[in-house]
Amino acid sequence: METNLSAQLLQWISDNFKTSFFINYEQVNMEDTFGTVMLRNLMGRGCELLGVDACRSLETQKQRFLLTGWNGDESLEMMQVYKRLPQADIQRIQKLEFMDDVEVISQLFQHYAIT
Repeated sequence: METNLSAQLLQWISDNFKTSFFINYEQVNMEDTFGTVMLRNLMGRGCELLGVDACRSLETQKQRFLLTGWNGDESLEMMQVYKRLPQADIQRIQKLEFMDDVEVISQLFQHYAIT
């Protein structure tokens, strides 16, 4: 979705609901080398990321909410979320999904965020 259209949606929600909660899972840090490669791969597959302007950083993700009338926000890279999980859950996840290259998983997690 284009950035201006998602901004209109966020503005409409904040204007029309007294109390609301929005969870956004999206790319972030798209201007570093890893992010540039991700974008190139997506575009090579015909998947244009129209809202990439809002995905430059955690700050741009936060600002898209604050600039459209939301009272607050919190945004965390998925690596931050992963590290906050209880150790027992991390061990269970690692048994379910064998992570043979922790560095690649870490890079990927640093490029997605929950806001």
